[in-house]
Amino acid sequence: MAFAKPDFLKSPIERYRQEIEKRMHGKAQVFREKSAQKKLPFVYTLAFPDAENKLISAFSYGVSFATHPERIREVELCLQVESQESNWIHIVGYLANQLRTDCPFKTDEIIKIGQPISPDSKMDAFIVGEIDFLNDSSPIFDSKKSKGIQLIQLIPIYQSEILSIHKMGVEAFLRAIKDSKSIVDRKSI
Repeated sequence: MAFAKPDFLKSPIERYRQEIEKRMHGKAQVFREKSAQKKLPFVYTLAFPDAENKLISAFSYGVSFATHPERIREVELCLQVESQESNWIHIVGYLANQLRTDCPFKTDEIIKIGQPISPDSKMDAFIVGEIDFLNDSSPIFDSKKSKGIQLIQLIPIYQSEILSIHKMGVEAFLRAIKDSKSIVDRKSI
């Protein structure tokens, strides 16, 4: 007979993981990365590789522990792409770790990487957007004191598309790539 751990004994990462696994309908692989900033806890990446559908979904946990003057709410990063390359999983944790005190992660913000993210793609930047691949995008409460963690999506783009984004506007650009947003080798706009 298996006993479940009572909710009041669960750590914030356990509560967060449980909620993400419930929304993704599966078990996560968890990666832990030592903090790049002193006095901040580890950064975790929860990965959901789906070999059958050739999808990778990844979620960070660690951005919400850091503060930024322009960040109104607690946020965590997520990503979903059609790929089997683990680089897509690890870039989520890397960006969370490196930028959590420096970047507000506001929607429509562009994050340049400067090199291709993965061997299967020439994409080298992200645009931050509202999450659209989960049925439930409500805030996640990882502790009793939590005000709710909002998930925000990293949408891979080419740096060469930044000019198009400025000309078209973010909303028009995202509408143009709507059906190919998760395809890592889509044609540039």
